[in-house]
Amino acid sequence: MISTRIYNLLQRATRKELNRFEKFIKSPYFNSNERILEFGLLALNSIRKGVVPPSKQVIWKQVLGDIPYLDVKYRKLCNDLLENYENFLIHEQLGIDSLLQTNLLLDAIKENKQSELIEKHITRSSKNIDREIDRSAEFFLQKYFYEKTIQSLRSNYERKTDKKGILKSLSFADMTENLDAFYVIEKLRHATDLLTWQKLYKTEAKVDMSIVMELVEKSDLSKNHAVKVYYSMFKVMSDDAEEHNYYDLKNLSSLNIESFPPKERREILDVLLSFCIKQANNGRDEYFKELLEVYDWGINEEIILEKGYLSPTTFRNYVMGGLRVGEFDRAEKFIDEKSELLKTDHRANAVHFNLARVSFYRKDFESVLTHLNLVNYDDLWYNVNSKTLLLAAYYELKEFEVMENQIDSFKTFLRREKSIEKTKKDLCNNFMNYLKKIHRLNDRGAASALRIKLNEERVVPNKPWLLEKIAELL
Repeated sequence: MISTRIYNLLQRATRKELNRFEKFIKSPYFNSNERILEFGLLALNSIRKGVVPPSKQVIWKQVLGDIPYLDVKYRKLCNDLLENYENFLIHEQLGIDSLLQTNLLLDAIKENKQSELIEKHITRSSKNIDREIDRSAEFFLQKYFYEKTIQSLRSNYERKTDKKGILKSLSFADMTENLDAFYVIEKLRHATDLLTWQKLYKTEAKVDMSIVMELVEKSDLSKNHAVKVYYSMFKVMSDDAEEHNYYDLKNLSSLNIESFPPKERREILDVLLSFCIKQANNGRDEYFKELLEVYDWGINEEIILEKGYLSPTTFRNYVMGGLRVGEFDRAEKFIDEKSELLKTDHRANAVHFNLARVSFYRKDFESVLTHLNLVNYDDLWYNVNSKTLLLAAYYELKEFEVMENQIDSFKTFLRREKSIEKTKKDLCNNFMNYLKKIHRLNDRGAASALRIKLNEERVVPNKPWLLEKIAELL
């Protein structure tokens, strides 16, 4: 069972999700197959207890008794449980989408000609729409479907209801405006995604935005907060983005972030972060401080958290941002206060590795070694990056013999470790080659030539530090 798709999916679920799925398969309405229930409970109990599930044959006997084992039927049992889990996910998603529920109910009333329910649910659905905080593209699409259904109900049942005032207040103009808003927002989202991919992977794909721009300029859509936010996102990601575009988006987002669902909040945050990182990489160090502000906002508003947790990558990026602008205390305070947002199994490595980085910037190289000794090197990312930092600390401590031995050992490790990408291996080897050359420099002419060569290199880990070490020898 442990290698099956359903088991792997259940392993990644939260305890709350596991408990709800158990209730789902226990309900005769959703699952009337006792074998699927028993099979599912075996999987759920092994995951909750953290134990390896029994073999396929043992599970088969527990579920089907003395019926001879057939692998094809066992796989069918796994697939049936997977289908139940997929239906469970649909049910869970429907439970949190109130507008979709409203539209499905109105559709059912219309299709089944249940006119006695119309009065009640036209009034209720209208209130639900008015109370909805979400103003994302999906809101405008569902509002369009809602108004379309109401128009249809008016045609069929207007003579049977006293709610003519509500019905007549809806018009085709409203439907058109909501459909236009959905189209514009989705087109802007798509264009923003495309611009992101172009920058990451140097693609040439383009999207025609002329119709979208015309709709925005010739209608009242520009007054729509969601349209304004996504238009700003598109401008920020464009090649001709200006500084005011970033601040426009930042201000709009801070005022309207509650109007977007979690996924779209993260999209907005990522665009802000991307702009800051681009500017910082172009030498504008003031944008590291801006980056920290955006991260603080994203953490405080829980936009950047995933199921309540902060990713180790975000944790590292925040610390590096603080270190790059000399805010060592801020970086250290962040490690101390926000490490509780990391998952338990990630926490120790993240804390000690990032404290080692802070110590390095503080030039407390003994503390660098102390913290790196507490990093678990079973994690390949920490293994590779900790060794690079360790070599730099040995150089600063003038432990050159140890450093040379560690370089040889690290090169051997990289050569043998098949799971590390060639690009990463090349970067690490490049750093070590320059470090050895710097250590062996014996005259200013050679140092000057090496500095010129290093400056011409596009990507070298810890390049500013390597250049600093060369400068000390000139």
